[in-house]
This record gives sequence, C-alpha cells and structure tokens, in this order.
Amino acid sequence: MKFRIALFIIMITLVSSSNSLYAQYIEQVEEITAGNQFGYGARQMSMGGAGMLLNDGTALFYNPANLARIPRIEINLGISHQKFTDKSSVRDVRRLVDYTGVITQSQVLTPRFEGFGALAGEAENDKSNTRLNSAILTVPYPTFRGSMVFGIGMVRTTGFDRVFRLYHEDTSAAGNIVEYANEFQSGGLTQWGAGFGVDLSPRLSFGAGFYMYTGRHEYNWEYLWDSLGNSFGKEDYITDDYLGWNLKTGLTMQVSPQLGLALAVETPLTLSIDEDVSTTYVGDETIYVDYSEYDIRRPLSLSGGLSLRAGEALFLADIDYTDWSQMEYDNNPDMEIYNNNIKDYYRDVLRWRLGGEYVIPHLGLSLRAGYFSDPLPVKDQFIETNRHGFSLGFGLLVDQVVTIDLAFVRTMYERNSDFIYSTDYDDNDVLLGTHNLIIDEEVDMNRLYITCAYRL
Repeated sequence: MKFRIALFIIMITLVSSSNSLYAQYIEQVEEITAGNQFGYGARQMSMGGAGMLLNDGTALFYNPANLARIPRIEINLGISHQKFTDKSSVRDVRRLVDYTGVITQSQVLTPRFEGFGALAGEAENDKSNTRLNSAILTVPYPTFRGSMVFGIGMVRTTGFDRVFRLYHEDTSAAGNIVEYANEFQSGGLTQWGAGFGVDLSPRLSFGAGFYMYTGRHEYNWEYLWDSLGNSFGKEDYITDDYLGWNLKTGLTMQVSPQLGLALAVETPLTLSIDEDVSTTYVGDETIYVDYSEYDIRRPLSLSGGLSLRAGEALFLADIDYTDWSQMEYDNNPDMEIYNNNIKDYYRDVLRWRLGGEYVIPHLGLSLRAGYFSDPLPVKDQFIETNRHGFSLGFGLLVDQVVTIDLAFVRTMYERNSDFIYSTDYDDNDVLLGTHNLIIDEEVDMNRLYITCAYRL
C-alpha cells in the first residue's frame, strides 16, 4: 500500500490572520500495484501489448492455452529499458461550503501553467532504469495426437520505477511560503509461473498457469517548507516486500485459418506485504521507525482476444476488464479502515490493445505497430488525460531457429492530486470553505524491449 505522503501537517500562525495554515494530502489511497502493467515480450509490446493469440513463451503469462501451439523447445529471454518523466504544476482553488459541509462553489485562482505569481510552482524530474524483463523455457511433451506443452519462467509484470517533484511558492501569504518535495520510487513485482497448454480438439486449446509474485517497493519522500527563515523538513523511507499467489486459465479457438479467438480468466491475487518505515526530521538526528504487515486483495480479471490473418499480415485485438473498486486491505485493522476509501477512489476499467504485423518472408523480417488504451484505475475527477500510447517494432528470424524482437512503446497521461492547503472558519468556528492546491502531473514513459528466443 502506498499513500503518497506528500505534504504532512504543518501548523504556523499567520501575522495577518488567526487562522492556521497547513498542507495535508487528501487523496485517499494510492496503491502502486493497482492498474500498473509494465508489459513483457518485445513482439507483443510492439503491437500495443496484444498477446492473447501469439505463440511464444510469453503465452505462459498472456494466455496459457497458446502454449499448445509451440512446436519445439523454446528458450526466451528479454530485457527492458524505461525512462519515466514527470512534470508537475500547481493550481490554486478555493471551495466554499454550506452549513452541511457540501461544496457549493469552486473558484480557480491560479490557471494551470501560469507563471510565478501570487501562488505558483512548476517542477520536472525523470528517471531511467534497465532491467531483466523475461526468462521462459517451454518444452513440448510427446503425444500421439494433438499437442501438450509445459512452460516455466518469470516476467517483470509491474514496475515501480518513477519520480515526482513539487515546487510551490505562495507570495500572497504574510510568511512568503516556499515548499519543495521530491519523491523517488524503485523496484517491481516479478511473476514466476509454471503452466501447460493442451489441445482439446484440432481447433480448441486449453491452458492453465500457476503464479507466485515476489518483489520490493522502495519509496523515498523528501519535503522542505520555509517561511521567513522558519523551516520544517522531513524524509520518509518506506520499503514494502511482496509475496502472493494466483492462477490463470485460458482457451484458444482457431475458428478458421484466418480467424482466432481467445478467452482467459485470472483469479484474484492476494499479496502479503511486510512494510518498514523510517522517518527523520530536519534538525533531529533521531530515526523514527515502524513496521507493519497486511494483505491486499486485487480483483479478478477477464481477458479476450481476436486475431485476423490476411496473407502475410496479422491483426490483433485484446481487451481486459478489472473492477479495481473491489480491491481491499485485510489482516490489519489499521489498513482495513481504508477499504471504504478504495471504493470512493477507484473504478472499473476496460483496457484494449490493437496491433498489426507484416512479414517479409525472403528477408526474415517482421514489421509491427500498435496502439493501446490503458485507463488509470482512479475516478474521473483525478484524471485529465487518460493513459494511452503507441508502439513500433520489428522482428528478425535468423537461420529458422532464432528470433530477435525489438519494441519501442510510448505511454502518456495527465492526472491531478488534491491537497487541502488552508481552512477558513467564522467566529463560531463553523467551516466556511477550504483553500486547496491541485497538483497537476504530466507523465511520459518511453520503454524499449528486446527479446531473443531460440527454438531447438
């Protein structure tokens, strides 16, 4: 579980007002394992991530039924490189409420991307990482009729490598407030799998995969606030270690030489998490530590796929459905109180991926491209432009036994986070409204995948 512990409560007294000024992050739950698919297999990723009907070792994780279509022993290895860029800016919003606490009016005081003024701030940060992306072995088992293929391997299914930087300057306040913050995250989830695919008939295949998830998330938050030489600063370092299990079953039907259909069901995943937290404050040499254990249950996912072949051209379409509002914390009462926040913050999403491939046989060359929509799993009010992107790539067949695939994937989205910056009360201590900071983020991810497969 991750709360972006972005702005902790800061209490100061303004020279010109008796009101207290503070900044507090109010985005309820920020779970980094939710809706965060990194992708694997350069051939699949070059076609927008469509892999439900492709026959190589990564079928163990996309759709185990396709293992049955692999004719020979295959060794599949892949690496990936990512550059993550985050640009943030600040909007100032005042919200008035009625006597029941319901928002009656919102006023934007500082337009987005306006230059430095009464209240402004823009910042940018980026991070690059290169990691092992996949390692898979598939072995056909001799049969009198049809096919049976076993697979074992790992993929990097979720990436935690990302950054965020915040700069905020409020020259309208008597204290001339300046705030800086940096967020660094690294790590990922590795999915270890073992499974099989078997022909049920000449046109129908069934498969199942059993998976173990391991990984670590390292989170570092640095924050500094200053007003007329009075400073407050803190640093949080959080590590989460993950362990979980689930399975996936799939069906593939080759309706005709030109048309293929696929269906897969992935069972809910329970991740057990061991969390260590250490906090230090500026000017305080003491390190404050905490430890907790809890589970997070991710919901069931349904996937479907379609393939169309016309001569040397192949067209693919995949779709996934997951209701992230059904995610929940367990085995820790302090975490379970956030389950209602999950239902308010998350939503169900429909991911889709489209891709195409054209083979030039005499060159052993395949040209590929794709487009995908991968919606953020949070409610619309936190989204400005949903996550989407495109991909390009190619593949080479060498001596009929080695394939080398390369893919470039660009992903983009814009989102926002809502912070309470100050509150206004009347003489009877009745809430009149809030002064909020809306933090807008523009995120770009450029990823490069290289996969090599050898078939004996």
